[in-house]
Amino acid sequence: MNAKRALLVLTALSLGVLAVLSLDWRSENRIEKITVTGNYTISKEEILRYAHISDTAANPTEAGIDMIQSRISKHPEIKNVYVNIIHPSELKIEIVEKRPVAIISGENEMFLLDDGLDVFPFRNFTKLYDLPVISGIRKEVNPKSSNKFNTEDLRTALFIILSSYKESKVLYNNISEIRMSDQEKIIVYLSEDSTPIYFPRYNDKKIADSEYQEVLLKKLRIFKNYINQSLADHLKEKTNYVDMRFDNQIIVNSNNQ
Repeated sequence: MNAKRALLVLTALSLGVLAVLSLDWRSENRIEKITVTGNYTISKEEILRYAHISDTAANPTEAGIDMIQSRISKHPEIKNVYVNIIHPSELKIEIVEKRPVAIISGENEMFLLDDGLDVFPFRNFTKLYDLPVISGIRKEVNPKSSNKFNTEDLRTALFIILSSYKESKVLYNNISEIRMSDQEKIIVYLSEDSTPIYFPRYNDKKIADSEYQEVLLKKLRIFKNYINQSLADHLKEKTNYVDMRFDNQIIVNSNNQ
């Protein structure tokens, strides 16, 4: 046998050995169990559909752990995902779902907003969300923005919602809608009877401004006291609006006046 033929034979034998080893490795590392944790509103089946793997078995060498993680991360309601293998044969998928804190009412469509200002589709109408609604948001004019809604409007409405929740659960539960369409005031609608409550709006300031934040926080505390002390009387009357834009006073306009 000449040297050239011997080299070809050795090469073929090497490839054969590698193929056998590869098949053995794949067999030994075949996933027999898939565990999904952290999913409260998204079903396991839906997550596996995004991952393009079945619930019965998967081979990590075929799908790729990074690829599985990348696919699942594209789910609009998932904030973070971590995928790893627990030897010898379990694929573990850990999910962090986005936590919606408000519903955005757009033009003929609805979206959800989380506490990180991430907007995602309200696509599953079988899920019930008892959340305040944000409406009247301006469209984003910045062409570089990935968000179709004006960021400052969203930040301001979100500040009111989160601050209300921290201040008082009663206060938070009495906010049904925040309307941002009026450039002279922020309109908060009362849950009990949809009465509009007028809050100050500063177009020359951003909500990141501590002074603006303090003004809104002060008004929210006054609003909380109004609810605690006057809600019963408020509901007995036909109240047209409650104006809180002025210092040291609340203007209540009702049909009895």
